[in-house]
Amino acid sequence: MFGALVAPLIAQSDSVLAIAIYAFMAASLAVSFNLIFGFTGQLSMFHAASFGVSAYIVTILVTTFGWNFWLAIAPALAVVLILSLIVGTVCFRFKLKEFYFAVVTMAFSEVLRLVILNWNGMTNGSLGITVVDKPNFWTPLGNIAISGAVAWYYLTLALLVVVYVVCQRILSSWIGRCLAAIRLNDQLGETLGIDVFKYKLLSFAIGSVLAGLVGAFYGFYSGFVEPHYLSIPLGLDIIAMVLLGGVGSLIGPVIGALVLTALPHVIELSAELRIALYGSILIFVILVMPKGIVGLIGSRRNAA
Repeated sequence: MFGALVAPLIAQSDSVLAIAIYAFMAASLAVSFNLIFGFTGQLSMFHAASFGVSAYIVTILVTTFGWNFWLAIAPALAVVLILSLIVGTVCFRFKLKEFYFAVVTMAFSEVLRLVILNWNGMTNGSLGITVVDKPNFWTPLGNIAISGAVAWYYLTLALLVVVYVVCQRILSSWIGRCLAAIRLNDQLGETLGIDVFKYKLLSFAIGSVLAGLVGAFYGFYSGFVEPHYLSIPLGLDIIAMVLLGGVGSLIGPVIGALVLTALPHVIELSAELRIALYGSILIFVILVMPKGIVGLIGSRRNAA
């Protein structure tokens, strides 16, 4: 943690810090997704939609209606919460599992993407929305805009810490124990008196809202929001990060996100080759190291 705090002083390179900023936001998405996937056993394809919807709502409220950035986050997360409760209720009431759950959540996600793509008057359609505003912090000396790589580095690092701590607290509580029982065998969980529907829905909603929180910041750093934010490839990227790092741990998705975010920049891959690389990594991880990097390290330590 100390190394992360002093990294901007050592790196002194905006390009390196930019990679770290995107990696921190990707790690936040991966950690929140792992709450649904790794610790509850639900392969959701709705995570990218939660991220994208929040990004659009915050951007529209700030750029079109003149809202304060920090105030705009609340209604964005409220909309994401409502959508996740609707989607989760449909899926869990019908007891959809595995492939069927993934397909239905993918369908909901695609519907939202098409709405944003075709609502030209509000979202500017396929052209997206350019974001020129920057979040401001109020101080007694006046408002200070968050601009520059160093400021965004620390802000996104703080965002990752918040998401990580929230998930950690949930998993270490009685909620986490109920989620663990559901992941192992939800029918057995029901016989033990656990309200499987309620806890699955709770996990899905919390994970989606945390993804929405990341989306609120993403557009203002990148300077642009577009329908791709809700796309299936983004959802697959998130899954790849979790699988590579390790499904059964909190730190695993962070490691996977850092590796997959930095790797294309280190070896200078095009967008097409990056997709091919992600696919190859997924196949390799599933076949050779299904527990991810964290699981591989743990097994080697036990063997030693």
